Amino acid sequence: MKEALIAALPPVPTCVVIYTDGSCQPNPGRGGYAAILCRYVDGQLLKRAEVYGCADDTTNNLMEMRAAIEALGIIRNGERMPAFIRSDSKYLIDGKNKWLAGWINKGWRKSDGKPVENVECWQEIVGACDGLDVTFEWLRGHSGDPMNEAVDRLAAKARAQGKPRVVKIMEGEDA
Repeated sequence: MKEALIAALPPVPTCVVIYTDGSCQPNPGRGGYAAILCRYVDGQLLKRAEVYGCADDTTNNLMEMRAAIEALGIIRNGERMPAFIRSDSKYLIDGKNKWLAGWINKGWRKSDGKPVENVECWQEIVGACDGLDVTFEWLRGHSGDPMNEAVDRLAAKARAQGKPRVVKIMEGEDA
């Protein structure tokens, strides 16, 4: 696992890097979500956390969003370090970066006047980001990024295990 952590180089020396993924099979059906959080200070990995879980009768998009929500919930409110959420979900990243402000301004309506899908999760994301410096970044899935591959495997494991929520925290040398 140390090799995978080396690939998760932080964009700035002191920050939290979060990889998220969701899995659903069939879609809709039973789903799993996962997030791996890496806390860096001066470029050194100090702490690593994993959060994952599953839900029945869900969708891939909901699991992608749940991964981000659960990860943000682990970060302390008022955290001063910048956080970077990296996901291969265009829905999550474009929703947060391109569409969210417009949806809010239109009373949670899309440009065609229809209600925004998954509005409850979008509202949770807004609330979870409040008071934090969070940047949402898209990365191409299954393109060899070791951390993206690790979180993908963790989401599939969560779906298969059927546990509602698990959190693991590793510090220091164990990170």
